[in-house]
Amino acid sequence: MSQKHVKQAARGQRQIYEENRQTIIAYSAVSAVSLSIVGILNFFVFNASRGDWIGLIISFFCQLCSIGLMSSMMKGIRNEKNQIIDAGLDLNDPQAFGEYCKDVIILSVLVQIGSLFSVYFYFLMFLLPMFGIYKLWTKLLGPWFFAPAPELDENNDGKKKKRKEKTVYLRR
Repeated sequence: MSQKHVKQAARGQRQIYEENRQTIIAYSAVSAVSLSIVGILNFFVFNASRGDWIGLIISFFCQLCSIGLMSSMMKGIRNEKNQIIDAGLDLNDPQAFGEYCKDVIILSVLVQIGSLFSVYFYFLMFLLPMFGIYKLWTKLLGPWFFAPAPELDENNDGKKKKRKEKTVYLRR
């Protein structure tokens, strides 16, 4: 069976702005709840080591950077009537950079919760730079390095020869 291509409904700037705002609020709440739960349990219940606190600070820093980056991507521009003209980038677009920021927050939260069971969960944070290098290679560097050489167009070569001949005749 062939699938029909369905056009996605157009969304206005106001709707994009509201969805972006709700997304940032939701991910900020998830980040704050996981940080407070893990921090309180590490401080009062478990005898947390220095490695626990360093891992918690690193994962919190990743969450903070991602939320800050998402906030800067959704800066809305308003007109004199206080209506939204430009909502910024759509954070809920699956092909946009906002998805990577949300993935960083989700991974950091899962690592924080997993660290309650074992400190070795913090090693999962090494997935972030590895994934970044993978995306950089597959989306930017790899296609650039292995792009085929541009083909010479014979028509352009003929035009260049004619121009050279004209310049030769003009010099005589």
